Amino acid sequence: MAHERMNTQTKESFKQKEKYMKKQLITLLVVLFAVTSLAFAGGAAESKTTEVPANIVWVTPDRIGNPNAPITLTYAVDLTYSHQTETASRKEYLTRRMEEWAKAHPDVKLIPQILSNNPSERLAKQLEQAATGTIADAVQIDGQFVPLFYRWLQPIDKFYSKEDQADWFDWCLTEAMIDPADGKLKAVWLLTNTVGLWYDKTVVPNPPKSWDEFIKVGKELQQKGYQYGFLTWGGKNEQISYGSVFPMFFGLGGDLVDEKDHPVYGQGANRDKLVEVFKFWERAVKEGVTPRRILDINNNGDLVAEAKAKSTAMFLGGSWLMSVLKDNLGSEMDKWDFANTPQYRADVKMQIPGGYTMGYFTKDPKKLELIVDFMDYVYAGKDGMAGWCSTAGYTPVRESVFAEYDVFKNDRFQQAFGAALETARLRPNSSNYNIISEHVQEGWQNVILGAQTPEQAVDTAYQKTLNQIR
Repeated sequence: MAHERMNTQTKESFKQKEKYMKKQLITLLVVLFAVTSLAFAGGAAESKTTEVPANIVWVTPDRIGNPNAPITLTYAVDLTYSHQTETASRKEYLTRRMEEWAKAHPDVKLIPQILSNNPSERLAKQLEQAATGTIADAVQIDGQFVPLFYRWLQPIDKFYSKEDQADWFDWCLTEAMIDPADGKLKAVWLLTNTVGLWYDKTVVPNPPKSWDEFIKVGKELQQKGYQYGFLTWGGKNEQISYGSVFPMFFGLGGDLVDEKDHPVYGQGANRDKLVEVFKFWERAVKEGVTPRRILDINNNGDLVAEAKAKSTAMFLGGSWLMSVLKDNLGSEMDKWDFANTPQYRADVKMQIPGGYTMGYFTKDPKKLELIVDFMDYVYAGKDGMAGWCSTAGYTPVRESVFAEYDVFKNDRFQQAFGAALETARLRPNSSNYNIISEHVQEGWQNVILGAQTPEQAVDTAYQKTLNQIR
């Protein structure tokens, strides 16, 4: 029995030694693997850092950041939003902010892409790239068309608290930031603009709010010696739709398309509302408050020239005209102000906002975090938005930027733009929008010329639209 116990103990001892030796062997192999790996990577004492060239140029036309960076991000923007722009003030701001961000992120480089300056071509290409997965990590998208991209845009809620999101104007959130299908934040609005009423407050102390007031005040100005009661852009261009027709049509509650993207502006109540808008313009021309020659106003400079010549004290024009007016009017600019587009009733407010958003398409979590941070620093964060909008002459879309930054808080024009845009509605993100707009412009011009009645103009425009999309 003792011999058996000893034999058993010997066997157990051998097994323990064998187990210990195996453990030691495994440990040795792990250490050897680790040492070999470290040696191959440059040694444990060396920290793995990205090499930064001694004479690095952090921002070049086709690259932002360290050329040796292991992480590459891509983004696409309009030339005027790019550091490649020829506008000196924009180039200086963008280059400075981009360089600051790049120096803080030496492991990242960004490759910029420039979008087509043709809106229709741009949209078509962006949709194709999004569908095929060849689109840049971040892309500047016209706010009007963001919903067309929701299926491909990546959620970015984790980068913006609920408080941050609430800082944007309500219409930004509902129209082109939050996807109604899943409630996720899919884009951030960068800036905006709108067409409203520019007026000389020394002769128009209370800007007209209704169509009747618009015509009444216009006649009073003519009695005071002004050649025109009011003016607007009349040459065939999106400015007709954006500034002279659709704000009033939307104020009446009109719809251009239905939920299936089918044009309905020439049917039923929508037809009646567009006819009413055309009737207002017909009346303005017939009563001599605005001239038929507005059809020759083809650019912003024409409107500014009329204001400078004091041929009018009211005109419908873009908020972006502020800097041009200041340059041309000089000290006379102190007399001018900006208000909402007059509507069919004085208690109705409606503006159409323009502007761009930034949408994010990369599915790589790290790249998404980095590109969102970059865009916030340059364009969309509070400091970024304040810096970019003040430099480029745009209107910010975050409440805090208006409230906290002197450049906006103390600028009565920017305050007026912000107040006007509190009630706004985007043009529809319809694939047929450009066709609709083109034919509505033609109809409006025919009414101004007296070539068609408002009813005829609407019916003709609508039929042309239907014929073209079939």
